[in-house]
Amino acid sequence: MNESKITAEGKGKGFLIILFDLFRSLKLTIFLLILLAFLSIIGTVITQNAPSADYIQRYGNSLYEVLNFFSLFDMYHSWWFSAILTVLVINLIACSLQRFPGVWNQIFRGTGSGGLGDSMLKTLPYVEKVRIPNPAEARAEENVRSYLKRWFKNPRRIETESTVTFFSEKRKFSRLGVYITHLSIIVILIGGILGSLFGFKGHVEILEGETVDRIFLRTKDAEVPKPIDFSVRCDDFNITYYDLKRSEKYVKEYTSLLTILENGREVLQKTVVVNHPLHYGGLTFYQSNYGAVHDVTLGIQWSNKKEKATFKTPEGVTVPVPNSNDSIRVLQYSPQVHNFGEGVQVVLFKPNQEPRPFWLLKAFPKFDEQRRDEFILTFEGNSPKEYTGLQVTRDPGVWVVWIGCGLMIFGIIVSFFFSHQRVWARISKGSNGEIVLAGSANKNRVGFEKAFGQLVDGVHSLKQ
Repeated sequence: MNESKITAEGKGKGFLIILFDLFRSLKLTIFLLILLAFLSIIGTVITQNAPSADYIQRYGNSLYEVLNFFSLFDMYHSWWFSAILTVLVINLIACSLQRFPGVWNQIFRGTGSGGLGDSMLKTLPYVEKVRIPNPAEARAEENVRSYLKRWFKNPRRIETESTVTFFSEKRKFSRLGVYITHLSIIVILIGGILGSLFGFKGHVEILEGETVDRIFLRTKDAEVPKPIDFSVRCDDFNITYYDLKRSEKYVKEYTSLLTILENGREVLQKTVVVNHPLHYGGLTFYQSNYGAVHDVTLGIQWSNKKEKATFKTPEGVTVPVPNSNDSIRVLQYSPQVHNFGEGVQVVLFKPNQEPRPFWLLKAFPKFDEQRRDEFILTFEGNSPKEYTGLQVTRDPGVWVVWIGCGLMIFGIIVSFFFSHQRVWARISKGSNGEIVLAGSANKNRVGFEKAFGQLVDGVHSLKQ
């Protein structure tokens, strides 16, 4: 029984080792990066979060079902895309854990504390031997120490029976640069996962003077209202045009004066311009677009009456026709309808009949007589109201990403502009007058070789 238990434990440990070897593999890292690049290309080619009808028209029903099954129409929020990012995070952590203990020991174990032995000399890339005839030991130590202090940090003195060794090093923390860079990538990926899981992107259109307390999230087939914890009021909307002295107008800038209200109290006011958003309550409001909604005045005259009545209807809203069971909706307003002047396209809803869209022209009040209905509609006028279109986003991972970017810059600077440099100077006791200089650097060996050469020249000057 004990043997079977030991065998089971051995198999369990063997599986964990295999799993750890898989995750710390550089091949896995390369594969994941290539896979993410390939998927990003797919996400660029396939339009994300478009209506289903657009996808069916473009790809057909069969291919649409396949692509929709794999969430390729909203791939950046899919579970498998987040899983790939998570595996990459685990892979980077495993790769770092594999090599980090050795680097940590090189930084904190006190390299060189045991002196400079002959076996160690064979492993160091820079070694120079200088002989000084009839040296004064105390003077030699003092001079060597001063030269080391000039180019490196204050050296440590290590004494044995036959030698005195000075050891100095600097910038040992530069060995952590690559791990800081690894950490930055992990932090950026975590920020991306947080934004994918808990963030959203929506929009809202606010008329001048109107206050809203909800936004709309775009999905493939609908716009889902989402309440927010405060209200937003559009106090003013302005459009500035370029002064080109032409009949055409070209928009230079459009701005929105927004006010944030909490429990009916104004807490913040800001003018929102393109690329200068408003931040509040974890949401960011970007100036996205603009437009106008028309309050249309329609006239109605019944065939059996001489009196004419008027009623108002906002563009895009279905309202009842006075004194009837019918309803009407203004689809669009046009300042010029085939050179006939102003007009509105409306659709009439009658019980048990198909909707009937048609045009009403302001300059031709009897144009609707051709319908031969029990009443005639006319277009009397309209009053446009401008609205501002705002893109609203929430990304809880954005600050995590910014922290990761800062760490990456710091890690790259440490990795490329600093190197861990170590120098030994061994002075033999007695009358042989030998001073052995040795050194190493993990990066920028050209710069270290120059500094090491200056140290050697300084020690050579002790002969004089």
